[in-house]
Amino acid sequence: MTPLEERLREFRFFRALDDHSVRRFAERGSWFSLAGGSELFRQGSRSNALFFVLAGRLVVVRQRGGTEEVVGYVRAGEPVGEMSLLSGEAHSASVYALRDTELVSLAGAEVEDIMERDADLAIVLARSVLARARRPQDSQQRSAPRVFALIATSPSIDVDRRARDIAAIIEELGLSVRRLGESDGDFSPDFEALEGASDVVLLATRVGDTFLFRFTLRHADRFYVLARRDARPPRPFPLALEENSPAKRFRLVDLVMLEEGVPAAAVRDWSDAVGANRIFHWADDSGAARIARAIAGKTVGLVLSGGGARAYAHVGAIRALREAGVPIDFIAGASMGAIVGACAAMGWDDAEIDRRIRMSFVASNPLGDHVLPVVALTRGRLVEQRLEQNFGDALIEEMKIPFLCVSSELTTGAVFVHREGLVRKALRASISIPGILPPVAVADRLYVDGAVVDNFPTDLMSETHRGVTIGVDVARKGSIDAADFINPPGFLQWIWRNGFRSAPPIVTLLMRSATARVDQMPKGRAPDILVTPEAPGVALRDWKKYDIAVEDGYRAMKREIAEHWGLLRPLARP
Repeated sequence: MTPLEERLREFRFFRALDDHSVRRFAERGSWFSLAGGSELFRQGSRSNALFFVLAGRLVVVRQRGGTEEVVGYVRAGEPVGEMSLLSGEAHSASVYALRDTELVSLAGAEVEDIMERDADLAIVLARSVLARARRPQDSQQRSAPRVFALIATSPSIDVDRRARDIAAIIEELGLSVRRLGESDGDFSPDFEALEGASDVVLLATRVGDTFLFRFTLRHADRFYVLARRDARPPRPFPLALEENSPAKRFRLVDLVMLEEGVPAAAVRDWSDAVGANRIFHWADDSGAARIARAIAGKTVGLVLSGGGARAYAHVGAIRALREAGVPIDFIAGASMGAIVGACAAMGWDDAEIDRRIRMSFVASNPLGDHVLPVVALTRGRLVEQRLEQNFGDALIEEMKIPFLCVSSELTTGAVFVHREGLVRKALRASISIPGILPPVAVADRLYVDGAVVDNFPTDLMSETHRGVTIGVDVARKGSIDAADFINPPGFLQWIWRNGFRSAPPIVTLLMRSATARVDQMPKGRAPDILVTPEAPGVALRDWKKYDIAVEDGYRAMKREIAEHWGLLRPLARP
């Protein structure tokens, strides 16, 4: 038995074939290496071979309308190029090596010959094509990163100590970790075995002309760049062996800001320099634990829906999570859910969140500055003042917990995801319910409430992290009372009865119209835990009924925590 045949038999794909097919595949196949960053084939090119990954990782990228999107990943034990080969069509996507990758290729004519002689190869390839067609998202799930790099950008960063701290937390989560640093010498001949024997491999290195740094660039699945706040980023930042590497722009890179010294550069400068997908802040033990959970694929993402005053329930839901010791690692929100989520992302404790929400929304109606409508029923100045009072010049990229919120861009009809910039401006766009608050105009774009397109962005959260997604949706039911719209009074009669400070039913109608259509639309991925507080008697515009909604959100989250404690307990920390 040849070395290649022995290698092939290690994989489930080939264990499904008979001995004769495996032997012919090994005899006629070509075993080769593809350097990290190199192209395997390009979209639109002719398909003339079947490839099988023996070690490493590939990224599949499709170009559409001038933009490129990652379709999926291919890891060891998986074929690539089989769909185009079987259909006889050109490749529908490009494939690059994200790290040094070993493959075996078999010419198309040889594949046809084996399939004619032995039907089992055709059956296995057909199953592979059908599985990918039916569950296209499985590629991202199956191909979760395993090799992680911690890259220090300064000699003063003790990257080995920080790697030890992270490794210890990952092991507490029940995963095996192999940590490699400069003192481990040349481990490249044994790296494949090391990777196979561990759940997580940590490569701790510094930027520089060293063996480990060069090795890391070619072998890591995901990079965590550690940067001090009192330093400035080098440009270009060396995260690829070659700056023109086609795979460089698809690398998974996270920025870890170490809160040390007097800030010398904006977080956005560092983020832009390294091309960060996510930003973490490591100022205390909670920061280290969040990064460890992210590496282990065990983070907790919290998604908060819009829902006017009913979104007060989110305050109680967050309190219940904190009491149970369940960490909150990522937060996403829409509309009023974004405002409550931003309070938590700032790092405010329960008392501080309660104080600020009461002051800003309960003490007086935030939508009380009514005007005769031209573009909206209110001026929006009260909301803007309260957002500025609470969030000032805080930036999304500097928040303690990674945060995003959504608004709807009307000129394109698409969701806009706010990941950086002033918190208050992002929130102002996210809560701009059409007809109630004036839209936010920036250049030739017009932003309104996120609920118009996506009131419950669980799909965005599932793309942001690996772990448990908890969604709190307060807009599914009980948010509007039909009785308010049976023989409604005229405008002057309403003002006579209720005064100018009480919002008429049209406000509820507009708010519910912004959320009702999206509530029923199928999502790309449902949350792992769905919490739906009923908040009885609390309508979308009942800004005074704070305590009722908060308590109901607290009770609803407590119930779900109890029901899903088996899932949450390994993540909970006292």
